[in-house]
Amino acid sequence: MGKMRVVLLVVLMAVLSGVVYAQQTFRASEGQDAQVNYTDENGLRQGLWERSYPNGRLMYRANFVDNMPVGEMVRFHPNGNKMAQIIYDEDGENGDGKLFDHNGRLIAEGKYRQTSKEGEWVFYNERGTIISRESYKNDKLHGEAIAYYPNGNKASVRNWVNGIQDGQEVVFFPNGNKRLEANYREGNLHGAYTVYYRNGRREVHGMYNRGRMHGPWFFFDGLGNEDYRLNFENGVSKEADLLDQQQEERFREFERNRGRIADPEDYMDDPDGYMRTW
Repeated sequence: MGKMRVVLLVVLMAVLSGVVYAQQTFRASEGQDAQVNYTDENGLRQGLWERSYPNGRLMYRANFVDNMPVGEMVRFHPNGNKMAQIIYDEDGENGDGKLFDHNGRLIAEGKYRQTSKEGEWVFYNERGTIISRESYKNDKLHGEAIAYYPNGNKASVRNWVNGIQDGQEVVFFPNGNKRLEANYREGNLHGAYTVYYRNGRREVHGMYNRGRMHGPWFFFDGLGNEDYRLNFENGVSKEADLLDQQQEERFREFERNRGRIADPEDYMDDPDGYMRTW
């Protein structure tokens, strides 16, 4: 799962404000003139705003009062299915958002405070199974972010502070056993770092100091016996040259995988991508 993160509504509002229909236009509605895509004398958007794709299908529809969205704001896929929906309160301060894939299936939902994601957001796969829960504050990841396997077990738990990974990270095997325990400080690996075999025994254990391997690192075989150890200083170990061929290959494999242990599934149709690219 790619690490998610510019908010849906910020980009949507940019699209709306740059629309070629920003000048006052009119259309008939139930026998009377109704203003659409209207900007008042103070430059504020008022009433219904709409835009269509080149194929004539509706791209989005929203209502504004004094430049603030109120009620329902909807964006559609080119095939006509709903892509996103936000229901704002009367003053446009808070809204409930939902994202949908091109087949109309719900893939994400959460809350907005004005133009920022706030509180818990939940992401789903194409079968409607929850694959992630993330906490936001002022549109930045803040708090716990949990990813799930299709069987409902946790795949990973990460902690964030104002959009920066900080605190403990735990990655799990599908059976619930730990795959990785790590610690972050201000976005860098810092502190104890442990990789486990599927049977629960340690595979690798060492310490990071501000993103660099530091001090003794221990490498174990599948029975829990120490295979070898390396001493690091600010990410460098000259002892790696002393490893035999098998140990060297294991160490290289660890280096390749370090920090890149994958989550179980990517988001279906990259729902967070909708928020970045509107």
